[in-house]
Amino acid sequence: MTEQQYHDEYASDTGPFSIVPEWVTTSTLSHGAVRLYALLARYADYSTGEAWPSRATLALRLRMSTDSIDRLSKELQDLGAVEVIRRHDGSRWKSNLYIVKRVPPPGVSSGRTDTATPSRSDTAEAGRTSAATPSRIDAAGTRASEQEPTERDKTPSVSETVTQVFNLWLEETGKKSGRTMLDTKRAARIKWALNNYELDDVLDAVRGWKRSPFHAGQNEHGKVYNDLTLLLRNSDRLEYFRDCWRTGVDTQTKVPETWHRLREMMGEEDGR
Repeated sequence: MTEQQYHDEYASDTGPFSIVPEWVTTSTLSHGAVRLYALLARYADYSTGEAWPSRATLALRLRMSTDSIDRLSKELQDLGAVEVIRRHDGSRWKSNLYIVKRVPPPGVSSGRTDTATPSRSDTAEAGRTSAATPSRIDAAGTRASEQEPTERDKTPSVSETVTQVFNLWLEETGKKSGRTMLDTKRAARIKWALNNYELDDVLDAVRGWKRSPFHAGQNEHGKVYNDLTLLLRNSDRLEYFRDCWRTGVDTQTKVPETWHRLREMMGEEDGR
């Protein structure tokens, strides 16, 4: 069966969908991991099972952090439901390659029983009419050839993405949502960051202060510097905090005093 024949035969009038095997739904996976499997299956190529949506896209679609995506992805890998391959083009990391498994791995029950499913042909015939089936929108969006959500999929607006970044910052800093507001100044920095960087970069920058000894409080004042406008002040700061998160800087290491003095000479006292 060709790809187009598959689309014509199985495309849903209700929009893109995915099928989750029973061996996945009845496994010991958490609810979040099953949801992640379903979303990856929605993106996966029908023949190869391959998909490569970014971690940020998965996080946005499932309304969770990229850390949660990593944790749930580990669950799927441990079960053998998904294979994850990290990709690098020689200069930067690209989105992961996910290979969705539809057949249960050895040792995992398929969930099949000897009881046949009752035929629904009579019911289907009774419900049919002579009216022509409405034309379907091309379902190519469910395949690996189009990984990111299309306009048809109602991609979250910029304001929703700004809110996601702000909420992650609240979570990472322990600030209270009722007392810390998304004012125009913070919103402007987030929008600037999203206009110039991938969502993954911005999210990692927001949490990167935790792995910068100076900003995590290991400075002469013992003060933590993690204001959102500092983390996303400019390209230099955003890339610094992003790389801190990704390279796993040891926050137990004290920053040399010469570094503090250099910052003061550059007019960047106390990390501000």
